[in-house]
Amino acid sequence: MTVVARKPGTPIAKLAHRAGHRCLDFVNSLVATNEPAPRDSLLSPSDYRIWAGMAGIAVDPQASEPVELAALNRARELRESILQILTAMLDGKPTPVGAIEHLTEEAARSFRSRRLAPADGHLAWQRTYHDLDSVTDLLAAEAAELFSRAGPLPLKRCIDADCGWFFLDTSRNKSRHWCSMTDCGNRAKARRHRARQQLEECAN
Repeated sequence: MTVVARKPGTPIAKLAHRAGHRCLDFVNSLVATNEPAPRDSLLSPSDYRIWAGMAGIAVDPQASEPVELAALNRARELRESILQILTAMLDGKPTPVGAIEHLTEEAARSFRSRRLAPADGHLAWQRTYHDLDSVTDLLAAEAAELFSRAGPLPLKRCIDADCGWFFLDTSRNKSRHWCSMTDCGNRAKARRHRARQQLEECAN
């Protein structure tokens, strides 16, 4: 999976996690992916560590630079595949076979860093490694589980062109348009207000 070069985006520590699913928040480390020049906030292994911490995923102390960079590249490749799958779902187009195969391979690889263990009368998955690669393992497994659920996903994309974040619309009437009403929603309202003022000024 080829990683597309992109311009730097918002510092990773300032990104909100509001998609309703961790693998969607992971893809949302890219901003404005539906525009010609999307921006990337996941630019270094340090960024990935910060993102993992914000997502509630524990990570071991830093490894060697080559190992960390390889893990980052793998994570970004997985993100590209998930992005392609999400975009196809929303556009009503066939899902790219390469993206499905890549996610399948990564989800299968995820068993290297997790195992089933007893937990309160049932079995639960536990992580056996906590390096950066194990973060990607977890995201691949969670993405595969999300996409394989029965029935259509309540998947939406923020209509703000400068955002384009993905989210699960769990509102009662499925009428949510923005990733956040307080951010993108309010900016849209402000733009409409300014446009009305300009029209009124021109009319006068």
